[in-house]
Amino acid sequence: MNLKQTIIIPLCAVALSLQAQTTGGKGLQVSWASKDVHYAQTERPVMRAKSDTLIKAWRGERVGVEAVVYAAQKQGALQVRLTPWRKGSTTIAASQGEARFINYVTTDNFQYCGYHPNNLTPYQVADVIDLDVPQTAEEGTTHPVWCTLEVPADADAGVYSTQLEVADAQTHKVLKRLNLKIEVNARTLPSPAEQKFHVDFWQQPYAVSRYNDVPRWSQAHLDALRPYLKLLARSGQKVVSAILFYEPWGDQSHDKFSAMVRTTRTKSGEWQYDYTVFDQWVKLCEECGISEQINCFSMVPWDMSFRYYDEAQGKEVDLKTTTSSAEYKALWTAFLKSFAAHLKQQGWYDKTCIAMDERGLNNMLDAYRVAQEAVPGIKMALAGTHHKELVDKLYDYCIGFGEHFTDDELAARKARGWKSTTYTCCSNTEPNLFSNSLPAEAAYLPVFCVANKFEGYLHWSWMNWADNPLTDTRFRLFAPGDTYLIYPGPRSSVRYERFIEGVAMAEKVRILREEYAAKGNNAALDALNKQVEAFAPAGIPTGQTAAGMVNALQQLLNP
Repeated sequence: MNLKQTIIIPLCAVALSLQAQTTGGKGLQVSWASKDVHYAQTERPVMRAKSDTLIKAWRGERVGVEAVVYAAQKQGALQVRLTPWRKGSTTIAASQGEARFINYVTTDNFQYCGYHPNNLTPYQVADVIDLDVPQTAEEGTTHPVWCTLEVPADADAGVYSTQLEVADAQTHKVLKRLNLKIEVNARTLPSPAEQKFHVDFWQQPYAVSRYNDVPRWSQAHLDALRPYLKLLARSGQKVVSAILFYEPWGDQSHDKFSAMVRTTRTKSGEWQYDYTVFDQWVKLCEECGISEQINCFSMVPWDMSFRYYDEAQGKEVDLKTTTSSAEYKALWTAFLKSFAAHLKQQGWYDKTCIAMDERGLNNMLDAYRVAQEAVPGIKMALAGTHHKELVDKLYDYCIGFGEHFTDDELAARKARGWKSTTYTCCSNTEPNLFSNSLPAEAAYLPVFCVANKFEGYLHWSWMNWADNPLTDTRFRLFAPGDTYLIYPGPRSSVRYERFIEGVAMAEKVRILREEYAAKGNNAALDALNKQVEAFAPAGIPTGQTAAGMVNALQQLLNP
């Protein structure tokens, strides 16, 4: 059996081995399980019956815990739910937690860039955290369950008790119960908007309009986008991805990116710009909690083509050019002068970057020169290879996984308040965020960033869906799942929830380091730093697993 499918024993972090309660549901087995394991859909999971488990959390933390339901006999439609949390006379509403079945999607073992081979064996992996809908349990099937707990920021410290109930969806009769205890630490995590860790998932609003069959930037499109952006903001997302000209990424995009600024060449040869869509998009993101930075793509698109409307011809035309040409300079000088004036009028200039993706040094230097001559001081960004020539020029510089800034470069950039981050893409086998990646890898990545003194993490696509995203994560290009981390609905994913866990870990490391240093608790500080430093290599160290390293660090982060 493929390792990505292997069912291992469910090692819950602080689980108690007890017999599950039985209140009906003949042939139905329910247990707390490991969120580090991909449970196969049609095989009986190897599990110890665990009716009680304990999880630890800080106030303000979003915590995930997994259970598994196995039907030895057909059960019909089941529903899952969490009860209110209780600690003595204190009650926290059941709405602070939710239980959802995890649905299966198709993946395979492709973990590279380029066109997806068609000769790989597909298999099913549990990743889609479904909406609040029943699920039919056929004979011999496994049904993982994801429980999300949002610990209130003002909760009293102590141990709270709740239950996961598995019930008949028609009669609502409870068939099984699992007891869950949440030990709430007196420490408080910052709200997502206040978190220091810099999260940058590039958005794809046009996949949402296509999937929902609504016109781009209609009110129906804006309404459909809102819950996705709120879910994205929960991770601490800092950056709005905006598109200046049609399709910065060429063949890579399943849904083509339309420009958010309409550029027109008038009959008299002047340039005019309509910022309506750009303004709508930025304001919507702000309303949903994404407001720290705006990255605008791209002065250097992958095919070096810029589309605008030509009044004289009465149609849209594409300018194919190079970064060193006079026409390129003329196009961008006019655009940037107008764009900067508009940004200043809206109050967005200081947080806006002109952004590029994986472009070469010469192209970047050309673009930088044109931009700075047009609007001196305008911020710029790149996700790409480390070049020493760009370190002192780019406000937001995200380099590839395994590359590093020097200590002097990091210090100089930090002193200027600039962002220095890293990203993974289809060329990084592990850790990564593919649908065939092991779940703990998503939690591993933010800690890797901390261990290497990066301020955050970037991934190129958060919801760039293919044709059948709810059933098949494969795409004609790239590894399965590389193009999106969440699903239509919006439905979260195990990968995304584990990433949020990793961001919380990164924040805890920062807070505890500050606390231990202030109190002179050198023993605790040294132990924490040693554990974090184990994440520094570009790849999971030989003999280690992402799950083992994440779980070991979690023990230190919940003292």
